Order: sequence, then structure tokens, then C-alpha cells
Amino acid sequence: MAITLNLDPETERRLRERAAERGRTLETYLEHLAEEQCQAKESATAASSEASSTVEFEHQLDALSDGLPDLPPLPADLSRTDLYESHD
Repeated sequence: MAITLNLDPETERRLRERAAERGRTLETYLEHLAEEQCQAKESATAASSEASSTVEFEHQLDALSDGLPDLPPLPADLSRTDLYESHD
């Protein structure tokens, strides 16, 4: 796909410098920037979706536990050994 950009001369100069620093032509540098932006957007969307599903999961757990009696607190001196005493 071909796209025409109308850039002011100073912006074009700075972009050409950045492209040259990376050993790219202006066209390939701009293509690379566009691809990075698309990937960043997809990654941000996936992360947001993952966070939303975690929140949703917590809400579902809360709904499952509604109406159940509260569990007693664990003793302050409970250790891993206490959990596995009967597994010797």
C-alpha cells in the first residue's frame, strides 16, 4: 500500500536523520514505526483484556461465595509442617 505524507521540512529532516542512524531509508523507517505502533496497540489491548478477565474472575469467585459462612481465621503459628504432618 502506498501512502503520501505531507510533512513540514523540519519533521522530514529529523525523520531522515533518525532513519539514517538506524541504517534505514525514510520509507522503511516509517514502515517500521507503523508496525511497532500496531503491535503496541495489540499488546495493550491484550493486557487490558487479561486484566479485565482477572477482575471478572474475582467477581465470579465473590458471587460463588455469597451466602456461604465465613471461614475461621488460620492460627497465627500455622506452619507448612502442620499442613503435612499426616503425609509422612
